[in-house]
Amino acid sequence: MRIAVLSDIHSVSSALDAALRDARSEGFDVLLILGDLLTYGVNPAETLELVHEAVARDGAILVSGNHDQMYLDTASEPDYLARLPDWLRETVEWTAARISPGALAGFDWQEQWAAGPLLAAHANPFAFGDWTYLADTASADAAARTLVQRGYRYGIFGHTHRARRFEGEGADVFTVGSLGQPRELADPRLQWAMIELREDRIDVQPRFVPFDRAAHQAAIRATTLSRPTQDRLCGFFA
Repeated sequence: MRIAVLSDIHSVSSALDAALRDARSEGFDVLLILGDLLTYGVNPAETLELVHEAVARDGAILVSGNHDQMYLDTASEPDYLARLPDWLRETVEWTAARISPGALAGFDWQEQWAAGPLLAAHANPFAFGDWTYLADTASADAAARTLVQRGYRYGIFGHTHRARRFEGEGADVFTVGSLGQPRELADPRLQWAMIELREDRIDVQPRFVPFDRAAHQAAIRATTLSRPTQDRLCGFFA
């Protein structure tokens, strides 16, 4: 089984478009989008349009992330935004004003997705809504133990925006890079992953997309966001 995994898009529609084109050209059995469609970037409407197309054309499976739940929860929890840091709240409000109400609610969200020995979720294999980062050996070992307890040998997750492999006892844990906000200092390219899953092994390979960082920063500067928020968002692409 070939699984194209796209994660943490964060309203960067150009990178999503490039990844979808590349994945279709390479071929896949499953297109898996591991959440965080919005926030940070400046093309939320275009991003959602591409995701709708991927669902209709490719049967894309959408797994909900914390930034997806952020928009879904603000509709039912009016105080949710008030608890966010100022720059993040401003970014969410700016994004929400540029998409139709209930835009994310129209997708068929999954909390997780599984195929044979593989479990995929946005952040980790723990309970849905637990957004713990798998950023070190201790958290990865805990994830591996949970995978084994649940009957899986492999776990694929996003959320950290960094491509990593942890070989735990009884299970291997992978995190994939981001299409919308690089956090890998050694190689800050935007990326997705192609997975080949066989009965006895798994192969996870990164796929990189071209991206104009200067143009993206200029687009952020051209918004009505406050200067401190612009600085924070541009800082991820410095």
